[in-house]
Amino acid sequence: MTDYKKILTSYGLTRAVFTAAFTLALALALALALAGCGKPLVKTEPHEMLNSILWTQTSAEYIANTRQAYQIAALNLDQALADPQWTAALEQTGDYTGLPPAIIVDLDQTVLDNTAYNAEMINEDEGYSEDSHTNWCRNTTAPAIPGVREFLDYAVERGVTVIYNSARHEVMRDCTTRNLQALGLPLPNQDLLLLADGTSGSAKVKHRARMCRQYHILLLIGDNLNDFVDGSMTDPAARRALARQHAGRWGREWIILPNPMFGNWESSLYKFDYTLPRDERLDRKLQQLLH
Repeated sequence: MTDYKKILTSYGLTRAVFTAAFTLALALALALALAGCGKPLVKTEPHEMLNSILWTQTSAEYIANTRQAYQIAALNLDQALADPQWTAALEQTGDYTGLPPAIIVDLDQTVLDNTAYNAEMINEDEGYSEDSHTNWCRNTTAPAIPGVREFLDYAVERGVTVIYNSARHEVMRDCTTRNLQALGLPLPNQDLLLLADGTSGSAKVKHRARMCRQYHILLLIGDNLNDFVDGSMTDPAARRALARQHAGRWGREWIILPNPMFGNWESSLYKFDYTLPRDERLDRKLQQLLH
């Protein structure tokens, strides 16, 4: 008699009863393992930025969009240099033909890829905060947006000054400078890194106006309507009307990059009321869906 038959006989068990008991024990062990203490891989209520961040981080289409934008920018830069009357800035008036050529570019999601910070927001199930973004900047080197390095190098080769016009605050100047330098992007002096000054109104508009007195602005490049024109902090319908008003500038002297994650487009959906709780912001966004 084999060993397992002796065991069955000693306990008065048949093979069928033993098999059933073993199957039940295995099922129970599996159920306990699946119901363990670990966090579920997928939350029942995914973060509202999940799809947009994944698209930006993983899709071939995003890379195609950004490289397309910067290749168009390079072609348009050649045209702009050949046309003394060309200007990209609405704030540029008077005789600017003798001024040195320059381009104005935004930073976040135009030059620097911040999606790793946004991914942290998802993992922590949190929203944006200036403090957390500043800390992330201090400890991280954000990679360059695909296509930007080649374009900025080309602009410098053509004798064009690169001006960065960002909504980042002065407290982020050091980490932003280190980031640009680590990527080998042009920043010969701090006068070309324009940051938010803490005053009311749009610092970007004020900075553009000031740069127009010093440079001949050939291109504006960004991911937010405010990178190109004043008056964008309004309701979605008015913002779209403003974009249509300047239809002839897009893809010519104005180059816009895709950003489905954040920006004034998103804030306009809840009237720029950043004091609202996150769930109420989501409710207001849902109300804006077209059916």
